[in-house]
Amino acid sequence: MKKLPIELQTDIVKELPTRDICRLQQTCKAFYYLIEGNSEVWRECLRRQCGADVLWSSFSGFTASELRRACTGTLRFKHRYRRGNHPTPPIPRFLPYNCENGGLESQQSENSNNPSYPGMNSTFLVPGGRFLITVEQKWLRVWDLGPPGVLHEPQGVIFYELNCANMDPWIADAVVAGKDTVHLLIQEVHSPTTLPQSFTTIDHSEYNIDDQSRFSLFHRYEIHLRDGGQYSVQELGRLCVLHSSGSEICATQDGPIVAFAIEGRVLIWGASDSPGKSWVASTTTTSEDIIVKGVFCHQGYVFVVYSDGLMKGFGLAGITPHPLGNGLVDLPDRAPDIGNIPPSLLFQPFPESNWASNFMLHEPVAKGGPLYYDIRHSLREMDEDQQHLVSNPYYVRFCFSFHPESPSASSLLPTKKYKATVRPYYSPRLRFELDEGVGGYILFGNRLGNQGNMYISINDNPDSDSPNPTGSIIEDLGYFAEMIARPDPEPIQILNISICPLSGRVVALWGRESREDRFVKIFDLYDCSSTT
Repeated sequence: MKKLPIELQTDIVKELPTRDICRLQQTCKAFYYLIEGNSEVWRECLRRQCGADVLWSSFSGFTASELRRACTGTLRFKHRYRRGNHPTPPIPRFLPYNCENGGLESQQSENSNNPSYPGMNSTFLVPGGRFLITVEQKWLRVWDLGPPGVLHEPQGVIFYELNCANMDPWIADAVVAGKDTVHLLIQEVHSPTTLPQSFTTIDHSEYNIDDQSRFSLFHRYEIHLRDGGQYSVQELGRLCVLHSSGSEICATQDGPIVAFAIEGRVLIWGASDSPGKSWVASTTTTSEDIIVKGVFCHQGYVFVVYSDGLMKGFGLAGITPHPLGNGLVDLPDRAPDIGNIPPSLLFQPFPESNWASNFMLHEPVAKGGPLYYDIRHSLREMDEDQQHLVSNPYYVRFCFSFHPESPSASSLLPTKKYKATVRPYYSPRLRFELDEGVGGYILFGNRLGNQGNMYISINDNPDSDSPNPTGSIIEDLGYFAEMIARPDPEPIQILNISICPLSGRVVALWGRESREDRFVKIFDLYDCSSTT
């Protein structure tokens, strides 16, 4: 290979997996110098790693060294948190202080009582690890955290006033929609007396409104984070949903479609920024006593997972839409459906429990082929003294193989069970993908005394494409977990968590229980250097 022209050598190297490129680089000086500073090699390598769910503009302007660091991010992640490695917990960074006039002050030291954002409700670390989106009262902010491996002081690059009526909006869903585009869905909830001014002219007699009614107002935004610092925000539309108080709403986005699972209904919104172009359709799915635990889109269908373990699929093709009109959708009890959604597909994995929670979809979701998700169940066991029955949680991983051309050939099967037995009071809350089917979990403390503690655990067993229908193996999770954060001696509630293995970043939004106090910490898990 050394005798080949340099251009041909480069073309060959670009086709190799990341691990093989690193190994080839170590074989001799010729290959070391060919690869080390070759931006073309590392950019192509990174492009293969980054699917449609990663914001490609996160790597704009990267040097060859920074591209290499991003390419090898998942490898270094697995090495750092491998069994028995016991890495030192990272030192967190903070977002700069917030000023009332919207300006940003300089970063304060960690000993200055933690920069606080009392009104912050949501954070989202955009896949790619460079940009962080936060929603704070009526403000949408985008922060540039800098390239991976560099302790860049977070810089605010977008400061946008939301078209929200109350001061408590939050991120309902966020997805990468293109190489430099993010779609953001923001939700706010109102009682009938606090409905936004633009909806107060609606004739209430036409709707089923009472003291238990609530209005969930959804705003959809398109955020552009283009190369060269060309950043912008555009509102794509809004939807107001009238529903019963206490109803849990799950939402997901897929292109121009937004899908909601609410009570015993599925609602599809065809969002558009053009007047008169938006539409909706709904269908009744199940008893209102069954709670929605998750919703996702896959191969032209919307799938909803319920607390009784059932999963239903609804085809997006063949929908008969209904014009959105004044922007308000009424979903009262036992009301007729809106428009028409084709009949659902039903998947019942196993009759093991009548209550499931903590739905964790393994992302990124494969465009085709199997996908995986975990869901929590309860197991009745004797306590340590063998005197009382106690409820201990365990988790089941499912493999879903969907064939849209022949839905009857699809399967939803449990592949394994696991318990966090070594740390029984720590629950897996977020699952992330590394490579070659290997992933990891972030675990939170959920009992007084360990609330706010955060651990990472790597699962060395790749997801299997050949599920075990019995799901009979119970494995330990968390045995090799390593702590990455213990934020405060007083009880802390973790409100939001995001992770990007490519950049080695974890972003956590915490709230102290003793007072209305929220703060954001950014953990850089790899070896890093400060900028000068």
